Amino acid sequence: MNWTEKFRPRSLVDVVGNEEAKERLVNYLRNWDKYPKHGILLYGPAGVGKTASVYAAANDLGYHVIELNASDVRSADRIQKAVGGLSRGRTLDAYFWGRAMRPLVFFDEIDGLDPREDTGGLSAVLEIASKKEFPVVAAANFIDPVRHKQLLQSFEVVEFRSLTPRQIIVVLSRIVREEGLSVGREDLVKIAERARGDARMAINMLYSLSMGGDVEALANPMENLPINMLLQRISSSISLQEIRALIEANPQHWKDVLYTYFDIIARSPVMKDDRRLSLLGVVSLVDTMIGRMERERMYFYMRYIPHLLSWIVYQANKWGAVYDGRIPEYRFYLFVSNRAVREELDALLEELGRRLHESRRKFLVGTLAPAALLHRNQFKKLYEWVSRSFGLRV
Repeated sequence: MNWTEKFRPRSLVDVVGNEEAKERLVNYLRNWDKYPKHGILLYGPAGVGKTASVYAAANDLGYHVIELNASDVRSADRIQKAVGGLSRGRTLDAYFWGRAMRPLVFFDEIDGLDPREDTGGLSAVLEIASKKEFPVVAAANFIDPVRHKQLLQSFEVVEFRSLTPRQIIVVLSRIVREEGLSVGREDLVKIAERARGDARMAINMLYSLSMGGDVEALANPMENLPINMLLQRISSSISLQEIRALIEANPQHWKDVLYTYFDIIARSPVMKDDRRLSLLGVVSLVDTMIGRMERERMYFYMRYIPHLLSWIVYQANKWGAVYDGRIPEYRFYLFVSNRAVREELDALLEELGRRLHESRRKFLVGTLAPAALLHRNQFKKLYEWVSRSFGLRV
């Protein structure tokens, strides 16, 4: 059995970290029918306990979880068929086993629904939640404040943060005890540090170690990398094979990589024009493929994109393009899903923008990070968000 499933916490007291977020989840599940919002949205990076908390809280409070992966169930018809017959009273468990468990509908990966592209999927979720026949919980890694505006208005938003290395060691130590493993604390520390706050990744690394793997070989995991770390690693590599492996392991960042390299290729002062034109031609082709994949569900392009994108990165590195640490501007709008952060960002723009005589774009791309650092006492939430987005220490 997969260890992430085998050792999934049965009670919320066994879920490590994010105490405030767990408390808000429990408060919603206890008072959902009187709650001012129609549901609750848990967002944060992968492997920080969102799904584990839902199932553990449901077990503690007597709910039966009806889970739907929003990336797979995209249409209104399929969503209505899946949950349309539920009532606020009892589930099939009560019928067969006499246990009066109430239904809890859980939409995982809700950020996989696009209100403009999917056939009424998000609208169906909002409609179901608005009826308040049962509690509705959603989870997401990233939420676009523009595309998912209605979701953010209808659901209470609760942030789950990455776990600290110490918290991950607690999780791993429990597994070591239960499995009777001979793993030293030094190895646990190495895994915890290299998992970068992702408990799921850490558990998988521990499993690999238990099967005879070398902890040193786990030093540079490739999956679920933050965008800044992925860009740093591919831009510093001269191996086409390594670049392709990194890109294939992080499909969620393909657009980020493409837009970043478009920017540095276009701006490179040393690259020859004929080479620049050849690279930009392939950039245009990959951009078209990603667009058609997103709009028309032409997922067969996924077999070609990593190869072409890897070639772009490899040749750009070879021909003198330099990644200078800048994140594509549109990425900011994907990350800012917290209302308090958006308000502080607007306030900082209002305070400094006029004095600096900069456009919003120039401010976001070039000035935001140092400005947030200088004003960190006044705009604490913004500074924390900027630190995470740029991979800085909070």
